[in-house]
Amino acid sequence: MNTGGTTRFERTAEVPRLQELKTVRRREGAAELRDVLRTGPFEAALDTAVRASGLSLERIQHRLAERGVEISVTTLSYWRRGRSRPERPQSRRAVRLLEELLGVPTDGLVSLLGPRRPRGRWVQRDDEVVETEHLWREFVSLPELLAELGSTDDGLVRVAAHDSYELDAQGAGARLTTRLTLKAIRDGVDRCVVILRGEDPDGALPEFADVRNARLGRLRSDRSVPLVVAELFLDRTLSEGGTTLIEYTLRFPDKGRRAEECGRGFHAPALLYTLEVAFHPDAVPVRCRRCASAAVSGEPLSAEPVWISAAGRVHAVFENPGPGFRALRWEWH
Repeated sequence: MNTGGTTRFERTAEVPRLQELKTVRRREGAAELRDVLRTGPFEAALDTAVRASGLSLERIQHRLAERGVEISVTTLSYWRRGRSRPERPQSRRAVRLLEELLGVPTDGLVSLLGPRRPRGRWVQRDDEVVETEHLWREFVSLPELLAELGSTDDGLVRVAAHDSYELDAQGAGARLTTRLTLKAIRDGVDRCVVILRGEDPDGALPEFADVRNARLGRLRSDRSVPLVVAELFLDRTLSEGGTTLIEYTLRFPDKGRRAEECGRGFHAPALLYTLEVAFHPDAVPVRCRRCASAAVSGEPLSAEPVWISAAGRVHAVFENPGPGFRALRWEWH
């Protein structure tokens, strides 16, 4: 009796056709890869090699880690799209391993990179991606805190960020409201990982309030810093290229230590970072600077004076901030 399904004979006949189709596609992919390896650019060759391999970026990351090279999915995605290039020695080593993993001839990808570009204190490096642990390298407990949440990479790029920080009459932080524009770099992204550093190891940890377009998940902390890692579950799962907006407010404990800065770390380039600070009329600093540094606790590579208004407010707009830490820092009487 025929119920409308495919008969056994028909299914058997389909197998050779499917295998033939796969063979044709493999040959076409190999031909495309040969061509792009001759002409470049690097990102086109890497993208073609990844597609031809059939491996996901998560799987490629895992295989690199098995060989002792830790590269985030974000970094691999940026290389593939041409938003950054492998520059550091470990990154170059990763490219060598990628040639092996993806079946690319030796030097096929490396030769497309050319010589390393100039590096140094005064060289602008806005196109590079840095690992989260490198950005927070002085905080030795961070890798363990992130591992407890299952991953160091949430699959999201911070396209834009807006922080609004309010201080109390003693000069301590009272409230921080954050708005983030996020974009997924892979399929199946369902959470945002937030890293927070407090001012007072002896004080209580800040509390999340008014979370929008997400809900609070697990929290992990090191009170000796203090350092907090939180996960915020998105209202919907994002596919690659999908975007969302989230907002949350942090409320700080009363009678905290005087704050001396507020800022944000970026491990990948963003479009815009806006930072506002509102001082209490009874506690206004004598001067304020906008700063940029390579790491969260690093010495500033640049520092420019910023005007404090008569109302005790100050702001800074960072356009196209590259990886590193962007902040406002101030001095009290």
